[in-house]
Amino acid sequence: MKKLLAVGAAIAALGSGSAFAQTSVNVPLQGTLPKACTVSAFLNGPFDALDMTSTAVQGSESITGNCNYGGSMTVQFTSANAGTMNSGANSVAYNFHLSGSPLSGGVSLATPQTWTGFPATANSNQTRGMSVSLVAPASVAGTYTDTVTATVSPN
Repeated sequence: MKKLLAVGAAIAALGSGSAFAQTSVNVPLQGTLPKACTVSAFLNGPFDALDMTSTAVQGSESITGNCNYGGSMTVQFTSANAGTMNSGANSVAYNFHLSGSPLSGGVSLATPQTWTGFPATANSNQTRGMSVSLVAPASVAGTYTDTVTATVSPN
């Protein structure tokens, strides 16, 4: 008798609840694509043939940023030699120029230089010209080198 009462109570509970079969159900989907940027440079040779006797603006290379969102990205430029081109113990300071930016007038890379307003149009290349100017001409013969690194990150 107890079993019969328990089964009856279970059937009654099902009948009073919402045990009706549905004809449709919503299945929510969600995913997130984080902001991301890439950088590339077009180097066609002028930076490897700088006139070490001139303080004029030289070079016509370019850097391109591409992000998967619209707005702006941050680009940071750093110098391996703290803003100098070195040949052995000799060095020549230079200024780095980036067209269409606050760096266009030339800045020293003695410390990293950051621009937070580099344009970003979703999945579209944004290109700026790069050039350099020596602070003073080289006075000792040699091959002078430095490496500038450009790093981009989303804003």
